Amino acid sequence: MLEVSMDNLQFGYGKELVLSGVNYKAKAGDFVCLLGQSGCGKSTLLRLIAGLEKSNPTQLMVGGKHVDGPSLDRGMVFQDYGLFPWMTAGDNICIALKQKYKDWDKHKTKEVALEWARNLGLDEDLFDKYPMNLSGGQKQRFATARAFAIDAPLLLMDEPFGALDAVTKALLQDTVLELWQNGKEKRKTIFFVTHSVDEALLLATDILVLGQAPSKIIYTHSFTEETKPTRGTLFTDPAVLDLRNRLTQIIYDEINEKALRVKQQKAADKSSEKTSFFNRKKAM
Repeated sequence: MLEVSMDNLQFGYGKELVLSGVNYKAKAGDFVCLLGQSGCGKSTLLRLIAGLEKSNPTQLMVGGKHVDGPSLDRGMVFQDYGLFPWMTAGDNICIALKQKYKDWDKHKTKEVALEWARNLGLDEDLFDKYPMNLSGGQKQRFATARAFAIDAPLLLMDEPFGALDAVTKALLQDTVLELWQNGKEKRKTIFFVTHSVDEALLLATDILVLGQAPSKIIYTHSFTEETKPTRGTLFTDPAVLDLRNRLTQIIYDEINEKALRVKQQKAADKSSEKTSFFNRKKAM
């Protein structure tokens, strides 16, 4: 388990600022879901925590240490699976295990890889197939199995179920939630990016909503063990329904505000172009 601390975290690509003053501290064992409109910096925040992007060492700490590049203490699951296409699905798990447990022999490595494949509901005959021969749901299960297999105390999941059908998505949500809950005193800290309010309500102990870029956290909600929604209460509990409406409205308002700002900027640019054109005509 690792805690994650952000202190006025800022980040940009070139002159474009993406994150502007993100402040948050996740306790070890929290399941944090990030919500917000496309382009608000959710995935960028995940990449900073993973060490795939370089952050200011004074603004981001994981487990009490500055983030300085990727680490086997931080597992990552990507939306596009991240499986090496030239390796079998099973070897994609094994290669991660070899990096983490260098003293294991091939038999031990394959045994653990198979165990985690089974934990994710995968049949053994899929182990030696290549990613191109697997369905989207199967590829995502192998990617998730790989992340859990290395037993990283911090797991980062970037819209892992966004491209899956509803049934497969629900099954994987339940599987990840069960694996996280079964961790007990060694429960992983998870940061999970999603566009689905319902998914965040089901999975999270803590929900963060990021505003439009350059973004910061504009809303947070934390659940207790007693108030955390389940599939049984997700669409029946009045408090959960009220929270769903509130989260949806916050995101919807942000989208509308951004659309209005873009429209006003285009109008201003067009007006400026006209003024410049007529000034040039007068000068001729």
